[in-house]
Amino acid sequence: MLRWLLLVLLLGIWDARAQSVPVSRPYFMPDTVRAYKLARAHRTALLAQLEGAALPGNADYRNHYRRISTEAATDIYNTIRYSALLDTVLDAAVQRIFSRIQQGNPTLRDVELVLVRNPEPNAYAVGRTVVLNVGLLPTLENESQLAYVLCHELAHVQSRHLQTTLHERLSTLHSRDMRRQVRHIVQAEYNINSRMKELVMGLSLSSSYHQRRHERQADSLGYELLRRTSYAAPQAYRTLQLLDVADAPASETNPELARYFGCGGLAGRFATAPAPAKSIFTVAGPEKTPLQTTDTLKSHPDCAKRMAYLHGLAGGQIAEGPQPVAPAFARLRDLSRLEVLQSWFDTECYDHALYEALRLLPQQPAADSYARAIVQLSLYQLRQRLTEHRFTEVVSNSSSPQPAAFSQYLRTLHELRATDYADLSACFAQLPTSPAPVAASDSDEYALAARYAAAALAPDPAPAATLRRQYLADYPRGRLRELLFAESQIKRKSN
Repeated sequence: MLRWLLLVLLLGIWDARAQSVPVSRPYFMPDTVRAYKLARAHRTALLAQLEGAALPGNADYRNHYRRISTEAATDIYNTIRYSALLDTVLDAAVQRIFSRIQQGNPTLRDVELVLVRNPEPNAYAVGRTVVLNVGLLPTLENESQLAYVLCHELAHVQSRHLQTTLHERLSTLHSRDMRRQVRHIVQAEYNINSRMKELVMGLSLSSSYHQRRHERQADSLGYELLRRTSYAAPQAYRTLQLLDVADAPASETNPELARYFGCGGLAGRFATAPAPAKSIFTVAGPEKTPLQTTDTLKSHPDCAKRMAYLHGLAGGQIAEGPQPVAPAFARLRDLSRLEVLQSWFDTECYDHALYEALRLLPQQPAADSYARAIVQLSLYQLRQRLTEHRFTEVVSNSSSPQPAAFSQYLRTLHELRATDYADLSACFAQLPTSPAPVAASDSDEYALAARYAAAALAPDPAPAATLRRQYLADYPRGRLRELLFAESQIKRKSN
């Protein structure tokens, strides 16, 4: 009991501390009307653009085209409606960069940029909308590199690659030659499956070739678009260097799990050890075929090939290797890391959320209170899903394609019992907080929600009930209300 009293006391000190010092928090917009209107506008514009085109081909071709157009419009609507990041810092910064690009390329002024809360480092163009995932920002070093990414996507727009790809694929699928080949294969007595696979492989190779051709065009035209701006064109080459390792882990080492959770009897659970030779949670990754390793089936060419091509375009005038990061851009990267972490949590990827929160703690002391809250909330959600027999919905399986450190961390998660989570929470709460200041107005909801989560994991239910009432009273429209309380309320009413 003394241990749990210590837990509540420490969490109380953490909350009081959080009310006295400044820190950044992910952006939260309780009124979603703006995102709804923006999503509708982009859906309408995309449908008008795609359906306004003159459609060749037969009725099957046209019906297929309209179905794809509707699906694309629905997808862009959902992406913006539920993921648009319309804050006054990150969105304002990327929109300013996008506007400067358009000033140098006035024919593209009608294209719009939408920043979305998605942790994957990616950007793409749909119709005359460029979608930028916030997960791309932490991987870059300066505005010129971001400008090249945006110019690359604008090049896709200007070249009408979406429409070209759509027409090429549908023309192939609905051609007389394709129908004749399928008919002959279906009517054959032998080797139907193998012959159908050969046909599909041919389609894949053809479509991948055309997509890679479009990527090279976008690299070339994107570089020219960048040269027309005030941004540094040599940074285009460095951008490709960074994208080449964007999916690699920032660190090959795990967060110090033993430091965060190794108090008392849990110390041995987090000792570094090799994975068991055989485990039901270890999934062997498929071996890569020569086609995959030689870039044949990739829609994007290998970055090494793209860099070589860009090196020639730039006449050797390139920026190579790590670049200095200006303080203003460093702040954007720090804020974007918080949005990436929140993205993992909002999409119920609690394995990633816990992992990234633990990694963030030593990297950004100013985000100490927020990262600590995500740790406690992730532990709470993991325990909930484990007791509901839904653990695999929110935790990945360990597999060989994943970084070794992350796979080891996943194996540890899979070995935990439901009763372990209370001890994990108590251990974590005993760690000293960062001396970095935290702003009161930003931290209250997260700190209170984390106190509730930690109390809900503890054996005594009374503190959790009190904190639940306090949260619902203080934050009737809080960001975490639905996640923490809505499902349990529904279940109690239905029982």
